[in-house]
Amino acid sequence: MKCFGIHHRRWLISLFVAGIAPGLAPGGRAEEPRWFKLNGLPQASVGVEVEGSSEETTTGGNTSTYDHISLRPFVGLKTSGSIYHPNLLAFDLDGELGWGWDTMTARGPGYTQTSNESSEMMRYLAQFNLLQAKPYNASVYASQDHTYRDYGFFNSYTVDSERYGGRVSWNTDHLNLNAELGYRDEKSSGLTGSTGLVEKFFNFNGLYTRRTGQTSLYFRINEFDNTLSFGGSQSSVGRAVGISDSESFGMRRQINTATGVSYSQAQYGGQQTETIAATENINFNHRPRLDSYLMFNVSRSEMTLATASQVSGLYGVRHQLYDSLTSTLDAHGNYDDSSSSGGTSANDRYGLGLSEGYTKRLGSWGRLSLSVGVVADHQDTSSTGGMITTIDESHQLYSLGNINYHPVYLNNPRVVGSIVVMKGVLDVTSDCEFWPQGELTEIRLKSLPSPNLSEGDIVTVTYQSEALNNASYDLLSVNSQIRWDLPGGFGVYGRLNWMDNNAPPEVVTQTLTDLVLGVDYKWRWLRAGAEYENYDSNFSQFDAWRFYQDLNFQFDSRSSLSLNFSETFYRYPGQRAQDQYQFITRYRLQLLTSLAWYVEGGVSWQEVLGSAQLMESARTGVTWSRGKLSLRAGYEFNSQSTTTGPWTQELARNRFFLYLRRAF
Repeated sequence: MKCFGIHHRRWLISLFVAGIAPGLAPGGRAEEPRWFKLNGLPQASVGVEVEGSSEETTTGGNTSTYDHISLRPFVGLKTSGSIYHPNLLAFDLDGELGWGWDTMTARGPGYTQTSNESSEMMRYLAQFNLLQAKPYNASVYASQDHTYRDYGFFNSYTVDSERYGGRVSWNTDHLNLNAELGYRDEKSSGLTGSTGLVEKFFNFNGLYTRRTGQTSLYFRINEFDNTLSFGGSQSSVGRAVGISDSESFGMRRQINTATGVSYSQAQYGGQQTETIAATENINFNHRPRLDSYLMFNVSRSEMTLATASQVSGLYGVRHQLYDSLTSTLDAHGNYDDSSSSGGTSANDRYGLGLSEGYTKRLGSWGRLSLSVGVVADHQDTSSTGGMITTIDESHQLYSLGNINYHPVYLNNPRVVGSIVVMKGVLDVTSDCEFWPQGELTEIRLKSLPSPNLSEGDIVTVTYQSEALNNASYDLLSVNSQIRWDLPGGFGVYGRLNWMDNNAPPEVVTQTLTDLVLGVDYKWRWLRAGAEYENYDSNFSQFDAWRFYQDLNFQFDSRSSLSLNFSETFYRYPGQRAQDQYQFITRYRLQLLTSLAWYVEGGVSWQEVLGSAQLMESARTGVTWSRGKLSLRAGYEFNSQSTTTGPWTQELARNRFFLYLRRAF
């Protein structure tokens, strides 16, 4: 029996090796298996890391400072290798461990406190890949880091992070399955405070492809614990599952369809929101210059004491009569309703739309682009009670100093009560500002938001507003734009957005005339433009001037310089104004093959409805390497001064760092 057991185990081992052998040696000469192998000798290193910062806060004439200096010598080790065979289990290990000293001094009116402590520094990245040459493979990773990140030019943070996770995949010619489980813990500190974010997540994605289409399935779970600068904490959980399918039909594959269904659930701030949505898109290519398309969307959202539903559909025909002329005609309809403890609301809109697009090269006169769209709708509106709830209204946000900034208003007028802004299932309300503008409410990204929200992010907004009146009326809207690109780099353009209706005077319905005129110029290293906008609505009015001047010089392959200016001016009724001036410059110089230097600086000043804010930033640094010796060193300055009436707050931060490393 003992002999049989030995032979049995040998037979199993032989079968296992025979099974994985094709994956271990996909081609060429097979590598001999070894139970443990390092790819060369481990690379050891020693070095030192020095950091220092000084933060000063002045509020109402009282000044407090916080100084911090740390010195940490460290040792490092980096290696890679495999267990049994690289295609069975391969690993990469890289880490640094240091021990040193921290000195912290805090000063304020009437007190001084100094502490000296020992400190530890640990950075590492460990990754293991199992069966990486097989259709079924997996990997796990763990990392810890201490670094710096810029969230916009005037918003830099020190970030300490830990990450753990793993991934399992199965990939064939037609089927791809991927599942990932992970954990992330980040602590960020910057000029305006510190935040902490802990995330746990699980993602599954499946994709099945075939000759005429594909089917995909996803499932996601995200859990967040967010600690805000002022000490509060928020927890949220999100779950989502969805399936979609695309298919091509016909002799020429002239019919293409895309179908999707999704379900999501979010829990935050004591609320729970559930949303189910379905979409259908069909495109028909009748002839080379004739297409038609059908789109249908339906969704229903439920949260505590409130529900919202929406159904929309559109059928359109697109015809290209000439290479330069395209015509589109569509019939569309939309129905939405909402109900809450404050009241109910229902809107039914349907109509026709026609658009023409023309693009033509005019010989030596340049290029002309012109488009005109007209939409005629009929709408029936009914409501009960005094208040309605809007759930997860989507918007894209920019701060006033961003070149892409344009006022973003919540869709419904007369907003009342609190506003909740979410990025996925993460509450980012504290990173946004809300400004009443006539009947509307503008939502804007703060000039220095936390790392949770960045320029251009898509957010969803839940809020309450006054219920609209019961009415039935017609609407007419026109959208047109023209652009003429002249020889020599000049361009002139204009846009017009016009809306009107025949609703009774007591009905809260928007009328609008929005006119934009602009000119721009491009020549070698120069790009400049000016734009004027007149926004005239019964909900809100403003006049805006926007200017920009970008100078980009590439002196040679080793050096470059950029200077970017922008100026924005908004004027509202009642002598209300918001102005913004911004200047940012960057210079890069490769002094030697082994030595690079950079310097950056910027100033931003803005005055928004009586509150003035000045932000300044400057940073410089060098990177140098020679052989196995490397150096990174730099200095950064950030400041923010805010004045609102008699109240003034000034924040300033100086930071320097040095990282010297010698590998062996």
